[in-house]
Amino acid sequence: MKTLLAVTGGLLAVLWSSAAGQSGETALQSASRAWERGDYVTALTTYLKVLDSPQSDEALEPIALQTGELYHSTELTADGAAPAFSPDGRLLLYETGIGPARLTRLLTADGSTKPIAELPGFGAVFSPDGSKLAYLSVQHRQELTDAQAAVDRAMPAERQPQQDAVNQMVAGLARVIVRDVATGRETPIDAGTLRKTALAYGAGRIFFSGTGMDGDPTQIYEVAEGRTPIMRTTGTLDKVLLEINATGTALLFTTRLPGGGRGGGQGGSPATFGLLSAADGRVTTITGSAPSFSGDGASFSYVTREGTEHRVMIASTADPAGAAIARKGSERVDAPALSHDGSRVAFQMMPKEDWEIYVVNRDGTGESRVTREIQHDVLPVFLGPDRILAAIGEPRHRRSHLYDLPSMKRTRLFHNNTVRTIAPEYSWTPSSDGTKVLIAAERDGDTVSLERGVYLMDLSKRVAGARLRARVKDSLDAEEALRAKGKRLYGPVASEVRQVVADASVERVYGYEKALFDFDSKHVSQPGNKLAASFLFDTYKSFGYAPEYQPFEYRLRNGQAGQTANVLATLRGTVNPELIYVASSHYDSVAVGPGADDDSSGTAALLEAARLLAGHPQPATIVFASFTGEEAGLLGSREFVRRAVADRWHVAGALNNDMIGWANDFRLDNTIRYSNPGIRDVQHAAAMQFSNLITYDALYYKGTDAAAYYEAYGDIVGGIGSYPVLGNPHYHQPHDILETMNHQLITEVARTTAATLMLLASSPSRLKDLKVDSFARGTAVLSWSPSPEKAVTGYIVAYGPASKPEAQQVRVTKPSAALTGVQPGTVVAVKAVNARGLEGWDWAKVTVK
Repeated sequence: MKTLLAVTGGLLAVLWSSAAGQSGETALQSASRAWERGDYVTALTTYLKVLDSPQSDEALEPIALQTGELYHSTELTADGAAPAFSPDGRLLLYETGIGPARLTRLLTADGSTKPIAELPGFGAVFSPDGSKLAYLSVQHRQELTDAQAAVDRAMPAERQPQQDAVNQMVAGLARVIVRDVATGRETPIDAGTLRKTALAYGAGRIFFSGTGMDGDPTQIYEVAEGRTPIMRTTGTLDKVLLEINATGTALLFTTRLPGGGRGGGQGGSPATFGLLSAADGRVTTITGSAPSFSGDGASFSYVTREGTEHRVMIASTADPAGAAIARKGSERVDAPALSHDGSRVAFQMMPKEDWEIYVVNRDGTGESRVTREIQHDVLPVFLGPDRILAAIGEPRHRRSHLYDLPSMKRTRLFHNNTVRTIAPEYSWTPSSDGTKVLIAAERDGDTVSLERGVYLMDLSKRVAGARLRARVKDSLDAEEALRAKGKRLYGPVASEVRQVVADASVERVYGYEKALFDFDSKHVSQPGNKLAASFLFDTYKSFGYAPEYQPFEYRLRNGQAGQTANVLATLRGTVNPELIYVASSHYDSVAVGPGADDDSSGTAALLEAARLLAGHPQPATIVFASFTGEEAGLLGSREFVRRAVADRWHVAGALNNDMIGWANDFRLDNTIRYSNPGIRDVQHAAAMQFSNLITYDALYYKGTDAAAYYEAYGDIVGGIGSYPVLGNPHYHQPHDILETMNHQLITEVARTTAATLMLLASSPSRLKDLKVDSFARGTAVLSWSPSPEKAVTGYIVAYGPASKPEAQQVRVTKPSAALTGVQPGTVVAVKAVNARGLEGWDWAKVTVK
C-alpha cells in the first residue's frame, strides 16, 4: 500500500496543522509518514483528530483513500458471481450458490440489497433494450445433488476441479428461459440436449455456446421461441462466445482447440476469433486476439502480430475487413478497450518487463502513457470520455484504480477498509454510463473458499464523514487490540527473542541469495537443483546442525524422471521434543529462470532464521525444511508430509515462506498467508515487536507448499509470502533476478520467522477434542484432551456470542469446565497456560447448541 496523499496536490499544505512531526509539518503529513512506517496507531489517532477538526471536509479524501475507499460501496452478497448491469443501468443481477443450486438475483441498482426477483438458474443476460432477460435453468436431478454433495465433502484444494465437473453436468441439463422484466412472465425456449454456456441476447434472438453430448466441437447456436436451435458456426475448433454488442446486431467469439488449447489452427499458427452478424448469420474469421466492442457497438478492437510487430487494431462492426492500425511497434500489447464512441482505445503495453496502460486515438495520433507503476497495470476500460478503470497486480490479487486522463491522477477504487487484511479483486463491471461499478472480490481476505462477495461502487457518492470516522475508529480499535494481544503473548519471552533476532545480518542473507542465484535455474530438471541442495546441506552444517537429505524419485508430466531431495535441519526440543514445528521454503525455481524471489528469497530467510536459532534450542522441536519440486507440483512438501505422517510425527504448526523479497518500493512490507488465525496474530506480533517488517494478511494456501501441510494436518499453517499477495511482475519469468530483491526486507522476514518459531515452540499448542458434554438450563459442561506439553498449569476458558467469543473468561486447572448462564449459539474457546505464563497460541473452539 503506497501513500495516496500525493493525489491531492497542494491540499495538505492548507489543512489543519499541529505540533506533531517536524516543524511546519501538517497533521496529515505527519500521519502519512507514520502510516508509511507501519505505525498505524499514531496515524489513525491523528486522522481521528483531523476528522473532528474544522478542516474535516477538506481532509476527507486523503484520509478515505489512505484507510480504504473514497466512494460509497454496498455489499450485495458475500457469496456471488457474474454480476451485470441492465443496459440502462437501472437494474443489476448476480449469481449465488454453486452447482445445481445456483440461482440469479435481480435487484435495483440504487444500493438496495433486497432482490426484486430470484430466478432458479444462471448465466442471465439482458436484451439490448433491457425489457427482457434470458437465463439457464435446470430442474432437480438426484445425480446432480449427489455430485454436489461429494464436492462439499472434498478437501478445499480438491473442490474446484470437482465443482467444474458438476457445472458441466448442470450445463448439459439446462433449459433456456426468457423472462419479461416488467411482468415476470417466463417462457421456456427449446434448446435441445446441447450443453449450454455463455448466453447472449440479440435483437429478438438468443445465442449460446453449445456442445453436443457426443463430444462434437462447441459451436454458436441461435435459438428462438417455437423453433429448434440453428447452428451459426462450423468447423473443428471450439467456439467460446465472448460478448454481444450494445445493439444486439453482432457477436464476438474466440476459438480454441478441443480440450482447451488456443485456437487458430495447428502447429503454432496465429490465434483467431470470429465476428457473427446476428441478422444474417454471416461469420467473419479474423486473425488476432482480445477482441472487444465499443460502448455504442459500432466498432471493435483487437490485437494482432505481424512478424515482430505488435498491433492494436480497430474495425467497424459493419465492415470488419476494413480494420485500421491504431498502434504498432515491437512492444507486446493486449486487452484493448474502446471508448464509447470508438474514437479512442486504451490498451496495456509492455515497454520493458511489466504492463502499463496507454491511450491512443483511433487514427493513431495522440498516444499517451497513463501508468508508471512497477507492478503490472492491466485490463483498462473506459468509464467516460476521460476516465479509465484499470487493475494493478497479478491475477491472484489485483486492485482497481481510476485514472483521470487529462490530469493522469490515480485514485484507488475498492478496498476492504481495514489496516491488515487485504481484499483480492477478480472482476469489474461498469454501468453503461460509467457512474457505477460491480466488483467481485474477497473483502474478508479468504482466498480459499469458493464464495466471493459482490459489491456495488457508486462513483457519484463519496463516503460520508460519519462513515469514514467510524471506519477509522474501528481500524484503530482493531490495531490497538492486535498490538496488545501480541505484547501479552510475547511478554514472558520478549527479552530473549529480542536478543536472538538482533544478530540477523543483511550481509549473510545476501550471501545466501547470491550463492543460490549463481546456480541459475534450480528446477528439478536442471543441474542447479542438486548444486543448491548441496549448498543448503553444507550451510546448515556450518551452523552446527546435523542436516539430512530426504531423497525421492520424481516423474514430470512430460515424462522426464529423476531424483531430487529435500534438505532438513533439526533443532531438537529441550522439554517437549516430540512436538514439532516446521519452517519451510522451496529452493527450486521454474526451469526458465533463477528464481531470485521465487523462492531463493524465502530460502535465504529460512537459512538466516536457522542460523539465529542454532544455539538457542526451544522447548519443542523445530525442523527447518528446504523443499524441492514445488514448481513441479509441490513434490517435495508432499513427500515430506507423507513421511511425517507415516512416522507419526506430531506436527503442531508450520510456517511456509514463499516469494518474500521483491523490492516493490521503500516499504518493508509483506503478507502473512495463513490457514490458522492464531499463527497469523503471532506473526503480526513478531513483526511489530522484533523487526521492521510491516505485515498484512490473507487466508491463502492454495497452490503453495502450505497446501501439503493443510491436506495432512488441517489449519496449522502460517508463513509469509509476496507483496501484497502476488504483485511481482517478474513472477515465473527469466528476469526474476537478484537485482530486483530487497535484502533488508528478506532479513526482516528472517527475524519475524525466528521470533514466531520461538513463541510457537515455547507456548502450549492448540488443544484437541474440545466438546460440549451436556447443556441444560443454561449450564454447559465441557471437556477436552489434556495439553500434551509439560509444565502446563491450567486453562483459559473464554465464552460469548459469535461476534465477541472472548467476552467472558474463567481459569481452570483441569481439562473440563462447567459454564453457567450460557445461551445456545455461545462460542466457547479454550487454551492452555504453562508455568512461564505463556498462553496457547491458538484457541480450540466449539459452539454450544
